[in-house]
Amino acid sequence: MTVDEGRYRSVLCLDGELPLEFLKHTSLPLIAADGAANRLVENGLEPSVIVGDCDSVRTELLQQYPHVRDVSQDTTDFEKTFSYLKKEHLLPTIVVGMSGGCLDRILSNVFIFSQTDALFLSDTLIGFVLTGRKTFDWVVDTKVSLFGCPHAIVTSQGLKWELNRTELTFGGFQSCSNRVQTSPLILEVEGKILVFVYRCEIKDAGSL
Repeated sequence: MTVDEGRYRSVLCLDGELPLEFLKHTSLPLIAADGAANRLVENGLEPSVIVGDCDSVRTELLQQYPHVRDVSQDTTDFEKTFSYLKKEHLLPTIVVGMSGGCLDRILSNVFIFSQTDALFLSDTLIGFVLTGRKTFDWVVDTKVSLFGCPHAIVTSQGLKWELNRTELTFGGFQSCSNRVQTSPLILEVEGKILVFVYRCEIKDAGSL
């Protein structure tokens, strides 16, 4: 599953697991949220700018690369960086590095991500927020998970375990590890859901 980079203006890099091959070949500016700059440089990549309270990034990188310091503790570095992108007209963005690391940090990142129109990208997953009705030409047996954020009514045409005005709620029922049964897949959403789609073939008990 490929990404249409032409729709996006930047890549927002968090300090988690990075899709290095994508980052090495993209022409989009890499915007590092604080300590993500360390990880980028360690892998031979250069941030266009570093944003955050700068308590995790190595001091020498602040001397080498442009940075925007915001020491407020009322927002996370993810939120600070997203606000910077909005101000600089660098949205929509592709978010990387959201997974990996401490569970509480991952949950915080996912919550913040669910309030945006960004695309999440890792080596194995693509994620996005969906409202309304949309058709997807995904390969049959693609693994997909749907999460209410915080609440949605969802109807599907083309899933192994179909949804028929099914209520998905945060902390309640979710459609996790579902499979594309027929393509195209149609999803109709009243409210808002998080969609995570595997980019590679996954063989498990749910395989067709």
